[in-house]
Amino acid sequence: MTTTAATVAGSFESARFYITFRCNSLCGYCNVWQDDKFKGYEELTLEQGRRILDELHALGVRYVDFTGGEPVLHPHIDGIVQYAKSLGMTVEITSNGIRFAKHIDAIVPHVDTMNVSLDTLRPERYRAIRGVPTLDRALDVIRGIVASGAGNLKLICVVTRENVDEVPDLLRFAQENRVTVYFSTMFEYFDEQDTVRDVRRTARKLKLVEQNGRPVAGGDSCGPGRAAAPGPDDGSLPDLLLGLLYAPFSLINLHFRKYVETQDPSAPTQCYANKRILTVGPDGRLVLPCYHAFDNSIPWGGGLADAVRDEEFARVRDEEVGFRPECRGCTVFPYVGLSFSYRFDKVFLYQALSEEIAKIKGRFADPLHPRVAVAPEPLLGEFAELERFVDTRLPGAREPLAEDHLYRFDVTPTGLHRDLVAGGTAVEEVLADHVREQCWGVQRSPHLWIRLVYRELVPLLRDLTERGLVSREAYEEVVAGLYGVQLAWWRAYLGRYFRGGEELRTREADGVVARFLARTGELLPVAPESTRVRQILLHAGCVLGLPAAGLAPLASPEPFAEAALLAKHLLLVAPDGELTAYAALLPPDAAAPLLGKTPPTNGTPGASARALDRLLDEAPAADVPSVAALIDAVRALRSDVPAEELAGLLLARELRDPARVRLRGEVLRRAGGPPARSAHPLG
Repeated sequence: MTTTAATVAGSFESARFYITFRCNSLCGYCNVWQDDKFKGYEELTLEQGRRILDELHALGVRYVDFTGGEPVLHPHIDGIVQYAKSLGMTVEITSNGIRFAKHIDAIVPHVDTMNVSLDTLRPERYRAIRGVPTLDRALDVIRGIVASGAGNLKLICVVTRENVDEVPDLLRFAQENRVTVYFSTMFEYFDEQDTVRDVRRTARKLKLVEQNGRPVAGGDSCGPGRAAAPGPDDGSLPDLLLGLLYAPFSLINLHFRKYVETQDPSAPTQCYANKRILTVGPDGRLVLPCYHAFDNSIPWGGGLADAVRDEEFARVRDEEVGFRPECRGCTVFPYVGLSFSYRFDKVFLYQALSEEIAKIKGRFADPLHPRVAVAPEPLLGEFAELERFVDTRLPGAREPLAEDHLYRFDVTPTGLHRDLVAGGTAVEEVLADHVREQCWGVQRSPHLWIRLVYRELVPLLRDLTERGLVSREAYEEVVAGLYGVQLAWWRAYLGRYFRGGEELRTREADGVVARFLARTGELLPVAPESTRVRQILLHAGCVLGLPAAGLAPLASPEPFAEAALLAKHLLLVAPDGELTAYAALLPPDAAAPLLGKTPPTNGTPGASARALDRLLDEAPAADVPSVAALIDAVRALRSDVPAEELAGLLLARELRDPARVRLRGEVLRRAGGPPARSAHPLG
């Protein structure tokens, strides 16, 4: 893999802001209070903190995570957090809650996610894990944030052998307080990280201050090392937590679980520390290579714009990050997690699944708990089947040839081919995928429709329900079925469009999706919102090639954003005799390729379309290097043309030749098109 322009200044999108290294806990699984390298730093003034945020924003950072140490020990944390939000950034902060009570009003309304660490509900165990007897204060803060009505609180529970027996109690606590709890296994980033350290070893190095300003009494006996009580070994913890995937108010990251399972400890780690994620220290310095392996830094000095162009910053970023011996096997999710959005592979698929479950749960299912209950066992069984397919039947994805590519592709006489997606791929599709830069914009991925469901369809139904136009019972029935619809959709989509998909039995899944489309469509009143809901329902039916006659009630003759993409999917999978019937469901311009016609252009092509045509006409995709050069060239056009507009122009260009699109879908139709897979009409 080659290092490319994606790793230079200008590609940054998030920052981990270690606003202070000081902490008022002595957590056994953390080294910030034990290591002298984290001590003695001057901390930023309010004005300096604002300047740092301005400079981060100028570099493209739109997400900032305030962490530490304990962030509220910084004297200006309130104003710095508020300023970050005023810049339009997505803001997250993590606290142990010990001293957070007086900051609730000043911070909580100004952050998108308010994290509070809570590993136990037992005072003696809390002290053993965290080295301080302050569980009561943490619980009071949690209740105070809940009472504020902010709705942005998330509890973070690190699950180890020491506290796994408390997971049911912690989940119950979260449900009673109607707050999400994220159950995470331990990050691995140095030897014996899962060993709870004896706080007596280095407590003398830290001035741990109690509420009244005096050192903790009996600091030499803050708690034991590893608990003696037997429990499950660490390797079984992820499987235990998986059983909570559909439990109300629980958050389980499938992608972190799968990454840990499949990581090769001898291979370099795909880490984005100081590539797309900047690590800022308490005095504004850029911490290198990351917080956890911190042994180098670039002073703030002349500003962050200069710091990210520093030769030493570039050297460490390109030669050390992910390649050091201690990087191999690292599972620090805040750094490696972002990379999952830039590799279209199995881990990304799990990330998409996980994100969808979290959104369905947090936005729709949890607010209805306990009135609307979901049986987890059938869902876990269906997920297990889907997981077996992805893990054992779906081919592995090779590393891309360039670090800023989303996936590997080959150029053959019959077109471009990819590791996961079956059939041929047009160069226009590869370019459209890469112009968006993250995998969330990839055209052929099962996550696209479910995103529309939780972003638009269900919120529109909820609005119609609140206005009395849809019955509450009907809305709640839709929400109760969302998890099952999601799993059925994924099975049906992977069965049609991904390699090995012919082994998936999709008939039942088709039926689940078809019934959802029919029943939801029947709920819709005469209202402007209903038009958009029908378009999203039609999206699913067309992409899966469900029988056109059954989709007739969802026909959407008015133009909508996804119509051309639906036409492309139909060209790939629909049988010849059905194309005319499908064309009647779509807006005329989108329907044209299904009738063998070139989509009409509205007047003279614009400058952007002409520039794109010239580029592709003059540089044919003859081999992999030429396609890679086209990716760079098309991305360069984003300085003048928005990425979404470029992607739309590329799709329109591909659809000018519907016969070639049909040819690329031959293998999909031979593998078992919709008629062979399902005879389910809508209803």
